[in-house]
Amino acid sequence: MAYLEFVIPARSWSSNEKEILYALMAQIGFEGFVEGDNDIQAYIDEESYVAEKLNQLIDELAVVNIKVQYRFHRAEDQNWNEEWEKKFDPVIIDERVLIRAPFHDSSGDLEFTLVIEPKMSFGTGHHHTTKLMIREMGNHLLEGKRILDMGCGTGVLGIYACKKGAARVLGVDNDQWAYENALENIKRNGTTAMDVRLGDVDVLYREKFDMILANITRNTLVRDMSVYTEHLLDQGLLVISGILAEDAQYVLNEAYRCGLKHLSTGEESNWISLTFVNAES
Repeated sequence: MAYLEFVIPARSWSSNEKEILYALMAQIGFEGFVEGDNDIQAYIDEESYVAEKLNQLIDELAVVNIKVQYRFHRAEDQNWNEEWEKKFDPVIIDERVLIRAPFHDSSGDLEFTLVIEPKMSFGTGHHHTTKLMIREMGNHLLEGKRILDMGCGTGVLGIYACKKGAARVLGVDNDQWAYENALENIKRNGTTAMDVRLGDVDVLYREKFDMILANITRNTLVRDMSVYTEHLLDQGLLVISGILAEDAQYVLNEAYRCGLKHLSTGEESNWISLTFVNAES
């Protein structure tokens, strides 16, 4: 598989401008980002790249005074996070959850320590949306529950669910790298209650879950909201993120259309998480 590497000068960009760029590029198929001192490298599968979509995104950003320039080249199958991983620092969430890499010292491990080697997959705890998801999961009892982690990436959310006592966790991702990476991280953490499938909502069959986790892009969340609802048990919870604050109503409207009841909202640096309950069987 070949990837295109885009290099975007970003010396004077704010962190909020970068987060907006990441969110919008993810919506048109970009899968990985590496933030350098003066630029951003963004990666997309060559077969998924549509120049018109990127040009439209650039025009939309220009309206809000975010000016994007880029150069790109073709890169054969490679791990674009390799350099980033060298700078991967442990993440602590609410003094209870520690996310670290295998090469970090274990002496500071906390009540819940998740050992994650990210490779090319999303889900290291550094992004605000992962923190929001883990924080919301911490508000609920998961012991004995059946959990679905859609777009599982590294498997970090599902692994946390296992460590909180979930009886069974299913991770699903449509990316081969993520699928393999999640399996490795499951083994690394000894979380045998978790399994992973390669695919999308079509691999869920007729299964039902007590909680569905989905930290994906806004468009995917809206597109698949009705499917998530079908796979939730009565009184089951749907916890989602990957949403910018200004897009919240768009997602809420679809959730209401599917008969879900909004329970809570989390927010951090203009990113939000939303929690719903399936009040109707």
